[in-house]
Order: sequence, then C-alpha cells, then structure tokens
Amino acid sequence: MGLLDFIFPRSKAMPEQPDDITRLRKASYSLEDLPETINFPLRKGEPQRAPLALLDATVDDIAFAIVAAESESSAAVGRASALRRLHTLAREAGCRGTDRATDVVLNKGVRK
Repeated sequence: MGLLDFIFPRSKAMPEQPDDITRLRKASYSLEDLPETINFPLRKGEPQRAPLALLDATVDDIAFAIVAAESESSAAVGRASALRRLHTLAREAGCRGTDRATDVVLNKGVRK
C-alpha cells in the first residue's frame, strides 16, 4: 500500500447484491422453494414449451405452471402409492429384504 493510497483511498467494490429470485425467496418463508423457471402443462397436439424464467412470468403463466406442478405431484404420489403397495404385498408374502419383490408378487406369493 503506497502513500497515495492513504491520501486517496481506493473505492472498494460494492458487495454483490442478491438477485431478484433470491430476494423473493428470502421475503417469505412460504416462497423459499420458488423455482428459477416454470414449466407448462403438455397439451395434445402441441410441442412442449420451453421453461420460462419465473421473473418473466405473468400471473396467467404462473397459474398454468401450478397445473403442471400439480400434475407432476399427482404422478409422484401415484408412484409412491404403487411402490408402497408392492412392498406391502411382498412383505405379506414373507419376503425378506434381499428378496426380489416383483418375483414374489408375480408368482402369487410363492417365495423362492
């Protein structure tokens, strides 16, 4: 550091400011899971739309994204429910942890 630095201190760089999406997430506990982009539901006969940056989304875009997210959620719940049922059927048939559940269920509960 030279003498001139004491007389004329150099300006320090501004600390990096959080972007708008980060500020939104911090604005409310209920917004912390906001995605960077949103997706739209598939419509028959139309190509899949590219994801849209959340910061560019209109209120209607967000409404359509809610439909898509709820559809994804329903599909995930359905998969989890089917897996839970398969697990239950296998355990009821006497499966152990290393047995293949699908083999037992397909063979109507006959454990090998």
